[in-house]
Amino acid sequence: MELTVMQEKIGTFFKKYEQEFNRALKGEVDLETITGFYTEEFIAANPMGVKTGENNDELKEAMTKGYDYYRSIGTKKMVCEDVQVTRLDNRHAIAHTRWRSFYEKEEKLIEIPFESHYLIQFRKENPLVFGWITGDESQLLKENGII
Repeated sequence: MELTVMQEKIGTFFKKYEQEFNRALKGEVDLETITGFYTEEFIAANPMGVKTGENNDELKEAMTKGYDYYRSIGTKKMVCEDVQVTRLDNRHAIAHTRWRSFYEKEEKLIEIPFESHYLIQFRKENPLVFGWITGDESQLLKENGII
């Protein structure tokens, strides 16, 4: 698959990802759609370490708790501002994403920019996430007075 085709498909993918994330923040969680963004197994890395997981009921439970947590700390919206794609081969890419998160804290709206990097595998011409690399989210939330 050519880079331009990958970029287009991955850009569309992250618009859908953003929409579903924001629906979940409003309490309209569609776990079937959200878990459909991921492969059957995945890897996650951040400064605290590396973990692997499976796309199963345990993931759905973790996602439900995660969205509850985000709502509890005042998360209002996530916006994917940019996606840059590094093509690795015909079926794999890295999506370098820039996000802006919005929180309401003491009647103030706080914006926090951050980056995440997603490992993408194409299956039947559609992108799926098989891994991601993020920064220290808890530290970022503490630095900005969210938690």
